[in-house]
Parts: sequence; C-alpha cells; structure tokens
Amino acid sequence: MKFFLSLALAAAVAVAAETTPPKPAPAKADAPIDLSDMPAVIAALRAHYMDPSALGERELNEASVRGILDHLGHGAKIIEPPRAGAVVETPADMAKSDLIGEKIHYIRFGKLGNFTAGVLDSVMAKVPCDKTYGIVLDLRFVQGSDFADAAAVAGRFLPKGAPLFMLKGAAKDEPRRFGASFDKGCVITPLIVLVNAGTSGSAEALAAALRDQQRAVILGSVTAGEAAERVELPLVGGKKLTLAVKQAVLPDGSRIFPAGVMPDVPVKMDADLQRKLLLGPDAQKDLRASLEPKVTKRRINEAELVRALESDEKTAARNGKNGATPAPAAKPQPEPPAEEKETRNENAKVEEPADVVLTRALDILKGLRTLRRP
Repeated sequence: MKFFLSLALAAAVAVAAETTPPKPAPAKADAPIDLSDMPAVIAALRAHYMDPSALGERELNEASVRGILDHLGHGAKIIEPPRAGAVVETPADMAKSDLIGEKIHYIRFGKLGNFTAGVLDSVMAKVPCDKTYGIVLDLRFVQGSDFADAAAVAGRFLPKGAPLFMLKGAAKDEPRRFGASFDKGCVITPLIVLVNAGTSGSAEALAAALRDQQRAVILGSVTAGEAAERVELPLVGGKKLTLAVKQAVLPDGSRIFPAGVMPDVPVKMDADLQRKLLLGPDAQKDLRASLEPKVTKRRINEAELVRALESDEKTAARNGKNGATPAPAAKPQPEPPAEEKETRNENAKVEEPADVVLTRALDILKGLRTLRRP
C-alpha cells in the first residue's frame, strides 16, 4: 500500500504544483487581556463612550456570550429552530455508484448513517474490488454524527484490526477507540477520497483514518473542521445549543478538530458549482456529462466579418494585378464528425470539465494504471 501512495503522490505532483493555493499571511495576535483591568475598562466605557445605552447589563451579557461562542468556534453553536413549513430532506446513504472509463469504480455517499456500510457492501458486491483498477470515494458534502458509522465504512477498505481513531474528551475521561472490524476489506485496489468544505463530522474522521493508514490519497479542499461528538441542549424559543464534548484524534495523537483535513492534492473548484453538480436536481443524471470538456463556439461579430471580407478582397485584387494564377480548387474532403468539426473551429473554446476534482482523481488513477503495467 505504501507503494501505491508513493505512485499516486508522484503522479499528482504536477497537479499539486498548479492548484496549491498561496499560504495565508499569519494573523496578528490580539493583545493579552488582563482580567484585573476589566472593571476599570467597563467603568471607563460607561462613563465616556458616545452611546452609553450600548453598555447596559443585557448588552454586556450578550457580548459575553457571543465572545465565548466566537472563542470556541466549531466547539459551540446556537442553532435556530426550523422555519414553519420548511422541508427537511434526509439524504440517502448512497447517492451515486457507477463505473467510469477503464473499470474505475465511483462511489458517492449521501450521508454517513447506520446503514451506509451495509449499502456499500451491496454496491461493491456488484463490482468486486479485484475487478476494478481503482476506487474514487466521494465524500464531498457528506456529513455524519456517529463515528461508529465512519469506522464501519473505513473497515471496508482496511485489514481487520487496523487502528482508526479515538474520541477524546476531558482529560479524566477514557478515550473511546475505534478500529477496523470487517473480515473481507478491499485492501489492495488504489483508493482516492474526494473532500471539500462540506465534508464534516464523522466523514472527516473517515477520510483522515484512510490516509493515516496509508490506504488513500485525499483530493479537494480543506474539510469543515467539525470532527467532534456533540450534545444538544434546548434553549428558549426552540433554539438549541450544540457543544463538542469529544473530538476525533488519530492514533498518533493528530487532531482533526477544528482545523479539518488538509488534502494531499488541493484542487480548486467553485463551491456553488460543486453543490449544483452533486446536490442539484440533475445530480443523479449521467456522471460522464460532468467529465466531458465543454466546447463553446464564439460568434463572429459584424465588424470582424467585414474586416475578414475586406482582407479577402484585397488579397484577390493583388493576385489579379500581379498576374498570379488562381490556386486550383481544393479536392473536396469528407465532412468530419460534428464534434471534431466544432473542436477544430478556430473560434471554438475548449473549457475544463465541469467536475475538476473528479477529473484530477481519474487522471491519477489512469496514470497509476499505466505505471503498473508490465
């Protein structure tokens, strides 16, 4: 498996060089707050600030709560109640399964739930892993809250007994450990995992565990950074406070929360386009349509047409004036196929396939297939 990862990363070097975003500038550190100064700060604000009404008890309490929530980031959130009449859709465990090109098995989950691993078994039984050249596991926009589900799915691609991750809370609490427990995992076929900012919760732990075991290469963008077990507490007005009580940690102590999973090969792609392709009304249609390069034909405007005609007339006039013999008529050639003709057109513009992330994954798997041929 280490050999596969080395080959996969080598095949992706050029892609990574083109798509790696620039590193952001380090944020400036705020001045440390001395709590002993707080009474004097609040008294001075109330005495001199231009709008004393902004510093009442209610406003200060609200600012304190907001400050705590901002400080905790993904660790604590207040969730508004659903709007009356709002339709809450529950995604299916399996969103898409298909064969692409040279026996590459594409699998996209809708969510990580209690039945996802079982549905995965039935899908892979139809296309056994030893009959494919590679597997693309698409976790973009996949969410999950039960880490046992993530461990069950991870076990389908790892040898039994492989350590996956643990959930760690307060220091006094014993961590809850997860390992691969499936007897017949698909442990050889090259595996690429696709992620984005919509990959959250236990789906992040799944991606991180597969990479940590050197089983998969991760493509896409940084995940949500919410790989934590949560509890929900009711608030006034139907609101809920969700608190992270345990975070997912890899066996070597590496944390997934709150920074998220950084892909091995970053690939930039518009978030709205990804959402349309994967979650929109046409998401269940032919997968190959999102992988075909788009050819657009640029229309010639009137001014360009006039210039072209004038240029042809001047050329013809010069040839006649110089006594040049007109060139013999070209032998008629068979009409090329419509697609080829459109691509040859000098005004045609060939754009990248719509799903750039998936295209990069397929390129890597095809490259691996070529390198491993005898």
